[in-house]
This record gives sequence, structure tokens and C-alpha cells, in this order.
Amino acid sequence: MKEDEFTKLFKYMTERFDKIEQKLDSKSSEVDMKKVLNILDNLSKQQEISDDERLVIGYQLSRLDKWTHDLAAKIGYKLSTN
Repeated sequence: MKEDEFTKLFKYMTERFDKIEQKLDSKSSEVDMKKVLNILDNLSKQQEISDDERLVIGYQLSRLDKWTHDLAAKIGYKLSTN
């Protein structure tokens, strides 16, 4: 291989590696990915808690509605079903 060809090849390879390094630098690091996954995990946990709380609130409202209708029946008052 002539020196001129080697120089061209070296320059080409250097440019290629520089481009690859730039692309790798722009990619998310493993630490960034762990942060994102932790945030998603926390959001998922909060959503699960929120869903459970809404379920409990629904049961409480049903129970209160039943008690209200039972009390109204005892005192002789008819509640609408709307």
C-alpha cells in the first residue's frame, strides 16, 4: 500500500470513527435509562394507588347510598331513583 493510499484510508477511518463516536455520545446512557425506568415505575405505582383509592371510594359511596335509602324507608320518605 502506498503512503498516499494509507493516508486516505487513515483519514477516511478517522472520520468514520468520529461520526460513530458522535452518534454514541448522543444516545442515552445507561444511567439515563435507569432514571426513566424509575420515573415510569413511580408513575405506575401512583396510578395503582389511585385506582385502589377510587375503588374504595366507590364502595363507600354505595354503602352510604344504601344507608340513605334504608333510613328514608324507615322514616317513610320515598327517594327518587335518579
